[in-house]
Amino acid sequence: MTSKIALPHVIVIGGCGFLGHHIVNLLLQQHPEAAISVLDLHTNNNRVPNVQYFDGDITKPEDVVAAYRGSKAQVVINTVSPLAATASAMAKEIYYKVNVEGTKTLLEIAAEEKIPVFVYTSSAGVVTDNINDLINVDETYPINPSNPDSYSDSKAKGEEFVTAFNGKGGVNTCSLRVAGLFGPGDRQMVPGMLSVLKNNQTKFQLGTNDNLFDFTYIENAAYAHILAAERMIHQLSSPPQNPSQKVAGQVFFITNGEPVYFWDFPRAIWAMYGGHVAPYQIKLGKDLGYALAWAAEWYAWLVKKEPGFTRFRVNYATSQRYFNIKKAKTLLGYQPLYSLYDGLEKSVKWFKDQEAATEQKKGQ
Repeated sequence: MTSKIALPHVIVIGGCGFLGHHIVNLLLQQHPEAAISVLDLHTNNNRVPNVQYFDGDITKPEDVVAAYRGSKAQVVINTVSPLAATASAMAKEIYYKVNVEGTKTLLEIAAEEKIPVFVYTSSAGVVTDNINDLINVDETYPINPSNPDSYSDSKAKGEEFVTAFNGKGGVNTCSLRVAGLFGPGDRQMVPGMLSVLKNNQTKFQLGTNDNLFDFTYIENAAYAHILAAERMIHQLSSPPQNPSQKVAGQVFFITNGEPVYFWDFPRAIWAMYGGHVAPYQIKLGKDLGYALAWAAEWYAWLVKKEPGFTRFRVNYATSQRYFNIKKAKTLLGYQPLYSLYDGLEKSVKWFKDQEAATEQKKGQ
């Protein structure tokens, strides 16, 4: 499967990470004509042939300059980000350093090096307030200026800088707000749900499971990034007659376009994995969940540990959170490559294969 729109030299920032390496793999399939490079803090994971790798820190200008010049990049796809795992003061500092300061460095040097296209991985979480439901939200919905989630807040600030930078120094920018990523190589979503299964906790349910939620299979998110790069490259030489069709300067929500009731998703994973799914549920109401999470957070603060059960996670599992992707379909031509069901099957198979390989090594 190759694309009709050719891409020149492309550098994927964070190209050894979860989303980044899927973008690299898809670029190799769809754009055999392109010279593909990766800049990442460490490049020993998820390496593939026919790709040039640069070890470097995006907050260090000299590392960015070396990678841009060494790759002769004309397209930058910035996927790099710390895992959205904790709310500690140290984590907040790292989120800001990478997602805001690192993004600024990448953009400013892109302008200096005359790189015309910059695609930024944002997050659908930039619009959340951790209180109100997000129902079929589109890009007209405002960014939350005081996001209670430090990860989402850092992504929002990074996105705002990317949008404001559009056109400066000849750099065309756009941002993709991905939601609920899962798939092969996932370190959070699917592993977290499998741990619930392995700990025999499948009978517990937060809320009433009447809240629709958007999950996105990782290869679909990767595809959207490539489409954004293609459209901006194409529009450099063939600007759209209608300015509203211009991709540069825009933000896009990216999902599978198949919102499901939240708890149906992990139950599908558990069933595909072949695990026991309890035929009944012990349901904890949202208010009770908040109370228990508050107590867990307070106790964690007292003993100076990270809480495993938080009010944010209660809200995450009990709120409506789905998005309108009409804009991405219209301007980018985005249509998910894989259905949610297909994505789940591919994901579970990958995790089972990884576990089997690990067990085989133990037996040697």
